[in-house]
Amino acid sequence: MAQAASSRAFRSLLITGASGFVGAHLLSALARRWPDTALHATTCHSLPGWAYAVEPSSEPGAGLAGRVRWHRLDITQGGRVTALLRTLNPDGVIHLAAQSHVPTSFRDPELTWRVNLQGTLNLLEGIKRHCPETLLLNVGSSDMYGGAFLSGEPVSEKAAFQPLNPYAASKAAADLAAGQYAASEGLRVIRVRPFNHTGPGQREDFVLAGFASQIARIEAGLQPPVLETGNLDAQRDFLDVYDVVRAYLALLELPARQQRGQAYNIASGRAVAIRELLQALLERTECPITHRLDPARQRPSDIQAVRADATLLRQATGWLPTLPQGDMLERLLNDCRRRVAATLR
Repeated sequence: MAQAASSRAFRSLLITGASGFVGAHLLSALARRWPDTALHATTCHSLPGWAYAVEPSSEPGAGLAGRVRWHRLDITQGGRVTALLRTLNPDGVIHLAAQSHVPTSFRDPELTWRVNLQGTLNLLEGIKRHCPETLLLNVGSSDMYGGAFLSGEPVSEKAAFQPLNPYAASKAAADLAAGQYAASEGLRVIRVRPFNHTGPGQREDFVLAGFASQIARIEAGLQPPVLETGNLDAQRDFLDVYDVVRAYLALLELPARQQRGQAYNIASGRAVAIRELLQALLERTECPITHRLDPARQRPSDIQAVRADATLLRQATGWLPTLPQGDMLERLLNDCRRRVAATLR
């Protein structure tokens, strides 16, 4: 049975890595959910265009100008992380900052470990020293389970991590560290393990965004009508980022007894072949498009089927995904069309 949501609003929230894909959607949702909460966001890059937008638009995150205070931060620099936490003293932190691209993790494992593990340790130590009552929502990844998916059964939070790439291994270590700080240091921690998600604003080096971006370029005459793909037989559990963000907000409202390192999968519970999702995208265009395998798009140690058990999340919060697969793909493709059209103006 779902627990009653907390009525306490947050005084201030800090979102690390907020200039990325999920951050735009999350900041918008937080601003709507808690209009009086001070929102602080970090980035180690230049601010995205939507951070400056005053009027709402179709751009994810647009309309947040003046609502979010941005801080330049390299999460691997422990002194700067500690100083920011000491200054802000937030009562909630959502940790999105990560090196999340698997091929990059193979090319540069040292960077991946430094960002994903050391960055998380810096955050945990800073919270421990300067704001020990702060709630940390630590964002992991389903990729941490790795070889556990080979059983063919839906994987629950009880499954042992069996990571198969540097990204997954570094995120697994960070997840374990967050759990350890909750257990031995008494920090308030919730660990989330989202499965694949997509939506407006996602980079095209992720599979569905890559397909949709290629389709949009083909429609605009910027690419020959041949779509490059990786393994189309792999099965994945996909959610729209809208539903993933809904899950984050629901978990932030859990009572204190459920902020002691508990872990939650965020997934639909349905594995779908990439081929089926590609076909559904192709049915949304009138252009005749063929596709061919690009070996560069295939991952080493790829898992054939990823099946998720998200029972704990539903029991704790009552959360269920709300956007159908077709709507998820339509939103993604229309966003890619908008972005391609913007380059032609």
